[in-house]
Amino acid sequence: MHIPDGYLSPIVSIGLGAATVPAWGIASQKVKAILNNRTIPLLAIFAALSFTIMMFNIPVPGGTTAHGVGGTLIAIVLGPWAAVIAVSVALVIQALFFGDGGVLAIFANCLNMGVLLPFVGYAVYRLLAGRAPLLSSRRAVAAGVAAYVGITVSALAVGIELGIQPLLFSDASGRPLYSPYDLNAAIPAMLLAHAFGASIVEGLITYLGVAYLQKRHPAYLTSLRGVYAPGVTDDGAASSRPYWQVLAATTLAAVAVLFAVGLVLGGGNPGRLFGADWSQVNWADVGTMLLVTAVIAVVIVPLAYLALPRRLKRIGAAFALVADIAPLGLIAPGFAYGEGGSKDVQAAFGYIPQGLQHLSGIFSAPLSGYTIPLPFFSGANASLWHAAVGYQATGIVGILLCGGVILAIARLLRGGGTVPDLPEDADAERHPAPGDAAEGIGA
Repeated sequence: MHIPDGYLSPIVSIGLGAATVPAWGIASQKVKAILNNRTIPLLAIFAALSFTIMMFNIPVPGGTTAHGVGGTLIAIVLGPWAAVIAVSVALVIQALFFGDGGVLAIFANCLNMGVLLPFVGYAVYRLLAGRAPLLSSRRAVAAGVAAYVGITVSALAVGIELGIQPLLFSDASGRPLYSPYDLNAAIPAMLLAHAFGASIVEGLITYLGVAYLQKRHPAYLTSLRGVYAPGVTDDGAASSRPYWQVLAATTLAAVAVLFAVGLVLGGGNPGRLFGADWSQVNWADVGTMLLVTAVIAVVIVPLAYLALPRRLKRIGAAFALVADIAPLGLIAPGFAYGEGGSKDVQAAFGYIPQGLQHLSGIFSAPLSGYTIPLPFFSGANASLWHAAVGYQATGIVGILLCGGVILAIARLLRGGGTVPDLPEDADAERHPAPGDAAEGIGA
């Protein structure tokens, strides 16, 4: 859903800031009230998780992309206002450093993915979860469904924003100045790519995330003020289905769904899953990517465990492992990097809209395409560098930037002062009544 520069007119791109900027302001005030040594690392971890999930973009006709976001998961754990901060930080970093989304389109992208998505997802979650016990399977399922709905609604908003451009902005000959895809093309393209692809991934990520937290860290599904769920002991232990069973069942379901979708979209050929021609995969690159992933995992997971506070060691190490192995979901390196460009429009329409051509090169990110340009990695070596090292390295850079920016924002909101520690006996403050719904940051 990252909209690049040139697909929206400057008036629309900047005008959407009228909704995005106030949301940032309110979110800052909501989050400021609860910053402590537990919530700040969690906020940084989830911003980095959102950044990682969004690295894998499948191009969609219309100049944008389909991918997961993680916004509903963040909203369920930290509250929707904290999700605004976390997802927006990831989006801004992606635009400025990696060229993923336009710099002029930052307001639009943050509104769609950082504001609309988490609030819709959170509202659906609260509606479906009702007053079910915090550790019930109903809440995990509700979270998955809510995430599916949230990102699909966000995709619809992107389709509308792209689709109205030809109606509002055209030259003297009637040709569109910016996105040439009208509502009849943009909305179906966005909805189909998400309803049968990215939204399913988003739902699975959120379901698994909530199920994991229910099993291992149930305290993080409460208000984060030291309140534990009913039936949870002071050390966080809770009786529930073994996590490996949940993971195995969901993985099998995901494989079945993706295989079925591959048959439909690939014209009956499962080898063309979402348009990816697996016969063209460079399996030497894949092997190198697997090796690099294993090496990085050996380093990054212990570092995450050692660097984080005691309460966050296990969850931080788990997310660090997810961030490392997530690129393996691409399998075919290079297939799903980046969004559509002016060349794609020219191939589809035979011309490049004047405004799109003018704005598409307005900014060049230093690590564009999630790769690190080096002169001695060129020609035949470029693909290997990008797939095996460059993509992983830039991912780590992005994760570190997300954490650093969140810490800087926290310090700024606290007026440069130190972050208050969470009292050791905070876990015993109080216990909610059975069936009380969780309240995240700013909820």
